[in-house]
Parts: sequence; C-alpha cells; structure tokens
Amino acid sequence: MRYGEPYKAFKLSDALIKRTLGNVNYDLVKGNVLSATSKTIRNSKVTFINEGKILLQFLKLTKDVNEVSGWNYELDAIEPLQYGEYDKDQEYGWHVDQHNKPYDDGRVRKISFSVFLNKDYTGGEFDLELHSPSVKDRYDTFTQLPLNTALFFKSDYWHRVRPVSDGVRKSIVGWVLGPKMK
Repeated sequence: MRYGEPYKAFKLSDALIKRTLGNVNYDLVKGNVLSATSKTIRNSKVTFINEGKILLQFLKLTKDVNEVSGWNYELDAIEPLQYGEYDKDQEYGWHVDQHNKPYDDGRVRKISFSVFLNKDYTGGEFDLELHSPSVKDRYDTFTQLPLNTALFFKSDYWHRVRPVSDGVRKSIVGWVLGPKMK
C-alpha cells in the first residue's frame, strides 16, 4: 500500500555537503551492476563514504523526512553513502533498491535518497515510477534539481538514471534501513 507523499525533495546545507564530500576517496571504481540476464544496467564509477558522524546526520535527516512525508517507517540504521559519477553514455537502468530478502540482521531498505551535486552535464535524468504501467505518464522525471537537493523516496519504487549525453553527473546516494515489515 502506498501512503503519504510519493517523494520529498529537501535542500541540504552547504556545510553537510562540504563535510560529506571531504570524506570522498576520488579513486573511484567501476560500479557496474548486471541484471539476472547478465545485461549491464549500471555502468558508472562509485566509492563509499562510511564516516560515522556524517552517516548519523543523514539518518536523522531521513527520519525527519520520513515523519513529515507521512511514511512513518521504523528506521534505525543507514548504509554507507555512495558517491557516484556518470560520464557520457553512462546510466543506471530501471531498478529498485529494496532487496528481495532482508539482511541477516532482519533489516530491509525502506527509504532511499539521491543528492544532486552538480548541473554542468546534460542527460542523466532521474525517473521515479509512481503509477501503474497502464498510466501514460507513469513516472516523474527530475532533470536537475537545485544543487545539493536530496530526493527521498521509498526503496521499493522503481527508478533509473538515463544516459548522460555530455559532462559528468555527480551524486550521493543513500539507503536507510529498519526492521522488516510485519
């Protein structure tokens, strides 16, 4: 059942972005993801941010968004943040962030977010599916949100990053967890 707002855009403080990016190891690695049929659905470069104080700030922020959006999930953990760069022709095809079974500790991804860090690229639109396939415009497209804006959404929503046509798209992605739903 889908209740509450479908997504929430929230402008992050410049100080939080600066502290977060200060913990990025810019020696990025290929972040390729394959589908069950071995087709590449993501071909970007990534690294992870695992600084405790920053993660706690993003967890607190997500809990606040969870409340004001009317989702009311029980949230108690956050995974390391992922810093990513998409070069020309790189993309991340349709996918959901919630796995098909809980982690060993019983937690599941409940809320995801993507922070839009730059505007000096074209393409790379972010699509978030909100409606059934029978609806003509079943997804909302976010071309470029204001700098340092995070888009929060439920982790079981289908979404994608379209191919970048020029420049480099930069983002921070996060996943917030809680006990599996009963």
